Amino acid sequence: MADLFLAIDAGGTAVKAAVFDLTGRLVAQRSIEVVTIHRENGWVEREPEAFWRGTATAIRQLTKAEIAADRIAAVACTGFGNGVFLVDAEGRGMRDGIVSVDHRAQGIVDAFERDGTAERIEAITGHRIWGGQTLMQLVWLARNEPDVVRRTRWALACKDFLRMRLTGAATTDPTDASGGGMLDLARGAYSEALFEAAGIPELASRVPEIVENSGIAGYVSHEAADETGLIAGTPVVAAMMDVSACVLGAGSVGADTLTMIAGTWSINAVETRAPIMKRPPILNMIHRDRACRLLADGSPTSAANLNWYLSRALGSSVDVRQANALVAESPVEAWRCHFMPFVSGPAPRRGAFVGMTNSDDQGSMLRAIYEGVAFQHRRHAENVVSYVAPQSPQKIRLAGGASKSAVWAQVFADICGLPVEVPEGEEIGALGAAMCAAVATGHYPDLVFAAQAMCRVERTAAPRSHLRDFYDERYGEFLRLDRRLAGLFDPSAEH
Repeated sequence: MADLFLAIDAGGTAVKAAVFDLTGRLVAQRSIEVVTIHRENGWVEREPEAFWRGTATAIRQLTKAEIAADRIAAVACTGFGNGVFLVDAEGRGMRDGIVSVDHRAQGIVDAFERDGTAERIEAITGHRIWGGQTLMQLVWLARNEPDVVRRTRWALACKDFLRMRLTGAATTDPTDASGGGMLDLARGAYSEALFEAAGIPELASRVPEIVENSGIAGYVSHEAADETGLIAGTPVVAAMMDVSACVLGAGSVGADTLTMIAGTWSINAVETRAPIMKRPPILNMIHRDRACRLLADGSPTSAANLNWYLSRALGSSVDVRQANALVAESPVEAWRCHFMPFVSGPAPRRGAFVGMTNSDDQGSMLRAIYEGVAFQHRRHAENVVSYVAPQSPQKIRLAGGASKSAVWAQVFADICGLPVEVPEGEEIGALGAAMCAAVATGHYPDLVFAAQAMCRVERTAAPRSHLRDFYDERYGEFLRLDRRLAGLFDPSAEH
């Protein structure tokens, strides 16, 4: 009986194969580390064949040892958005894939903003252009690697590359297509005028067909079946970019919920149907089978800062459990330093402890890290919520690494002044993809029903009212410090 859903989640360091049942329970999982290449010139890339082999290995481990392949009703892929994989007609990489944290195209973005091209593009896409955006990466490739582009048949997002290797079909979905700045947002379709405005008209024929999130995009090929142990002909669903999948997997449906994904990136998202009345955010995606749009703002400034501190600064002498205990013991309203959560950028910002005194200790420094990450989430959240005013979210759904810590969830609640709900389970993005598969196979009528049936809240944290003024003042200090420190690291500010 085909009663399970296999979700593939391609992250920044690993690809996961996770199997869920109809209630959203995680039945089995395998994770394979995938090498992301950080080149000396700042480029960040992933070798396509190794990426696919890792994915196939993770699936094979499940089908060989834990899950009978005939129980899998459908497969769905999710993964990091933006960046781009250039492939031939068979889905073989023409070059290493570009990851979204690679901002080689930032110089083009800066030039487009100076000459007015950015405004023309943004009027069509409804997205702010930025260096890691798929559209901008394609502009860079067309200018710098024209021979590769000429030989390319398809330009794909990372999850779409994996799906093509599973099915042989080149497809995408509305979240990746719109989230990569590739669509006329008002029409929800590709636009020749957009590719003309970006100066890459030749690439309009290299973009894949768009299939709805809960639509079947293809079927497992015989070749992929041999590599993975899946049954040939198993449906493969279009699903979503990881941001959308995490929002859905967290059960965030409706304008009253603000989703915060605290992992490598600080992602802060809210659903809306309202038009954007000012310069758009970096993500303004067609979401949830076109039922609404998902607005998101963020930066690489979240829970990965703690991982860096524990592993690199402390040499792994303190683990996460011990860090949580130290933060819980550190007095909330005592004086302590600030932590600026920019260890991974974005440039020109850099990470820093600021305002340290001899009263600071390991606990206060760790609490400063927890707070700095939450402050940055609040900053992004305030920006994204400003697009939907007077709509005001009434609660936060917190996912990602920080959500695993009860003390960190409490810090988020106190700093943001909203109740925080932590969804059950750890593979929230994969669960969102599985929800798409459950709808595609007729088990639920739509994605709202699927989210209600497959997502549960594990615990909550209520904001403590007596800390509101304290944290508002400390948040203001954080913003002032950031403005001043950013100038110190900006070469263009020198005279």
